[in-house]
Amino acid sequence: MRSGDRIDILMALALGSLVCIGLLSIYSADSGGDLFYRQLAVFGVGFAVFIVAYNFPLRMIEELSPFVYPPVAALLILTMFFGQGPAGRWLVVGPMNIQASEFAKTALIIVSARWLPGLKSGAVRLSGPIFLGGVAILVGLTVLQPDLGTGVTMGLIVLGMLYWAGFGFRWIFLFVSPVLAAVSSIGFGWWLLFTGLLCAILYRDRAPAWKWVFLTVLNTAVAALTPVAWNLLMPYQKARLTTFLDPAQDPQGAGWNIIQSQVAVGAGRFYGQGFLQGTQKTLAYLPARHTDFIFSVFAEEFGFVGSIILLGLYALLIWRILLAARRSMNPFNSIMAAGVGIYFMIHVFVNIGMAVGIMPVKGLPLPLMTYGGSHIFTEMLMVGLALNAARNWRSW
Repeated sequence: MRSGDRIDILMALALGSLVCIGLLSIYSADSGGDLFYRQLAVFGVGFAVFIVAYNFPLRMIEELSPFVYPPVAALLILTMFFGQGPAGRWLVVGPMNIQASEFAKTALIIVSARWLPGLKSGAVRLSGPIFLGGVAILVGLTVLQPDLGTGVTMGLIVLGMLYWAGFGFRWIFLFVSPVLAAVSSIGFGWWLLFTGLLCAILYRDRAPAWKWVFLTVLNTAVAALTPVAWNLLMPYQKARLTTFLDPAQDPQGAGWNIIQSQVAVGAGRFYGQGFLQGTQKTLAYLPARHTDFIFSVFAEEFGFVGSIILLGLYALLIWRILLAARRSMNPFNSIMAAGVGIYFMIHVFVNIGMAVGIMPVKGLPLPLMTYGGSHIFTEMLMVGLALNAARNWRSW
């Protein structure tokens, strides 16, 4: 085997360790129940997905990437009308529960990696609005499921990929301007400040008339409709945001999850209470033990030391993925691998931040640990693609 085709041992080691830790945490969270065996079967299928992604020609994936968008958008539309589960986010097909938003994140990474190099070079006319519109459709369909947390995460992933692709501050500002417009709706003065900054950037860039019209109309509409959109949010979505600011305001209701998670993490202390010995988990005080708060289960049983090791494994995996992105000479491979690394960074930060109370409860999975099928399949797919890009390195 050529040296350039060698597998990245450190990335593979981090991946294997996280998979094992995830399985052990599910076993503990479910007290040795059936969820462990179901998750084991999921990882079995996920490993097959990983092998295919690792060996599939990346050039072919680049060529086929436009065809990824329509079926994922169709899945999101079907979920809006036929979704089931507590929040209506799953399509039930026989024994399978499909969470379309997880596949949408992967599709967005692949399609963005294909589109951004051409957008940077200006090879496609009106490429900016086309790209922004494509992202907005996937994010909008995700938010309407409703899945606000995943929609925001998708936007952040694309924002990180824009930065990696070499877009400067002004371009990124224009991309996130609808979000800033929504924030500016808190007061007329803030809206004037935002609009002035937007016009200054457009003037400095000597933007064409169509860009002036498109961005000013879009952002004015967003600012005007944001208060209306807030009133249309589901009660649980409002509760997540307000409880994040002060969990103690409703300790028996919306604040219960965060408070019990913080208690579990604190109970782990330095070395933890030991595998299968967590009291918060055993006494069922900790909610969503195998999903949203799987990190709390791990932290209670393995303590500060175990949590640092876990974070170190995530850091190792992300570092090797981003290193693959930096060393890749192919723009598509580089931006795609960077998108995978950004995906893991955001999910790890938000999920663990949620468990310790510095982030609102968003329902984002902790990669390779949270119980589920859709996100495991997509994560194994993405790491396989990143490892595929990494094996073309010429230096270690």
